[in-house]
Amino acid sequence: MRALSLRHLRFWIGLTLVLAAGSRDSAVAEAAQRIVVAGPATGRHAETLPAMMAGARRGAAGSELSIDEVDDGCDAARAAGAAREIVSNKPDLVIGHPCPAAAIAASRVYADAGVVFIALGVRHPELTDKRAGPTIFRLAGRDDLQGAAAASDLMAMAPSGRIAIVQDRTAYARGLTAAVTAAIAAAKGMPPVVVPIVAGRRDYDGELAKLSGLPPDVIFFAGYPSEAAVVLRSLRKARLGAAVIASDANATDDFAKAAEGSLSQVKVMVRGAGSGGLDPGDLDDAAARAVAIWRAARGSGDPATFMSGDGSGRASPFDAKGDARVPSFVAVPLVAGRWSKSANASE
Repeated sequence: MRALSLRHLRFWIGLTLVLAAGSRDSAVAEAAQRIVVAGPATGRHAETLPAMMAGARRGAAGSELSIDEVDDGCDAARAAGAAREIVSNKPDLVIGHPCPAAAIAASRVYADAGVVFIALGVRHPELTDKRAGPTIFRLAGRDDLQGAAAASDLMAMAPSGRIAIVQDRTAYARGLTAAVTAAIAAAKGMPPVVVPIVAGRRDYDGELAKLSGLPPDVIFFAGYPSEAAVVLRSLRKARLGAAVIASDANATDDFAKAAEGSLSQVKVMVRGAGSGGLDPGDLDDAAARAVAIWRAARGSGDPATFMSGDGSGRASPFDAKGDARVPSFVAVPLVAGRWSKSANASE
């Protein structure tokens, strides 16, 4: 009986040691999961890396994830060099590189190494239009989607389908006019009436009076605030009560003052909430979301495959190109004399 007890004792001691070793191995494996946050820590964007680190730590709360930081100097060449050093240490995830040129350069290194990279704040189309590989993602909107977003709002505000575009002939305005017109055509909407104006005039009464015979349900103004204010005055003179949506360049306090006296509803296009840029507060939130997305994706066994919106109907935060499913632009109204910054303001 004594010998049996000794064997049992040896068995339980051995089992305890095995379980303890397994527990240590599991903890080591969890701790080995490493995230790197890359971005500028010097220069005029020096606040962005600390902000992203704060967000990443918040997103990793309750886990054993290791988080390191790397300064990319907001520079393409430096970012590419930093990325090569980062991948040599085999991280599980890299987030950040909020400066577009830095993100695009670094993304090629991460793609070649098969490392998951979620760019934060980067709105330049090239990051995903020329996507370096399937492990590259963008947690931000895109600067080239203002026309499509405006077209959607314009059609929603035009029950009769009558839409006019007033544009000041600048390259910015012409590009937006083309994008809005193309998006309306793709949706099989009625072609908008386009009214070009010459920037710098004291009034546009003659040009806008021509719209009285239409008249439009809603007008999109593509141009800059100095002309936008004059356009509103000419619309009042013509007694045109059409709603107006102005392009994002007009989201200024001066245009807000001009719009307060308008006969009709006036909105401006702004970036959707959380859809990118170099604001430290936005990057803090984006970093937390990126880490949370990756932690959820780890349960699938292959985060890059899980996060890719491949058309299978899975709930992925990214589409098949690696772009985040967030509103790039929204039309917002005046609230207490200021342009609302809420992404839901157009709803």
